[in-house]
Amino acid sequence: MNVQTSDHRGGSCRTNRIEARPIARLRNKDDGRIIGLVYEWNTGETQTAWFGKAERRFVTEELR
Repeated sequence: MNVQTSDHRGGSCRTNRIEARPIARLRNKDDGRIIGLVYEWNTGETQTAWFGKAERRFVTEELR
């Protein structure tokens, strides 16, 4: 699994990551396959988890 992390709070993170929840699916733009998920940590950081190599052509589908 290929993982990328972003801190969307705009500062250094002093809280430990304890729990993450999925907030979106990443779908291949051409065939609609689910190719990854976006998680949000208790710290406010988001993390993208790709199922295989990261792809450039994708759409984000929010989970409700």
